[in-house]
Amino acid sequence: MVDKSLIMINELFWLIFGHCLADYSLQPAWVAKMKRTDNYILLVHAIVWGGTLSIILNYFAMFSVWKLIFLIGGHFLLDYIKCHTKKDIWKIDQILHFSQLLIVLI
Repeated sequence: MVDKSLIMINELFWLIFGHCLADYSLQPAWVAKMKRTDNYILLVHAIVWGGTLSIILNYFAMFSVWKLIFLIGGHFLLDYIKCHTKKDIWKIDQILHFSQLLIVLI
């Protein structure tokens, strides 16, 4: 029998992988630039990010609508704040995104 903590570590690994994929690889340079001034582009980015993570959650039979809304809404809000702050808050932004992953995991 597989230990539950190992299962959770595996699920967390795939959520972090999905986060990196959607927040970097699936975000072209023009999106990274345009989301700073265009909330529609920012929303599309948040939907892609939340959708990617929702596919992973669904694979592990952990998907629910509240998690999708939480992921998309939270990502939009965090990136909106990051894009409209003059200080470099990248580390804080990533910690909060990882916190989102932990919340949907439990």
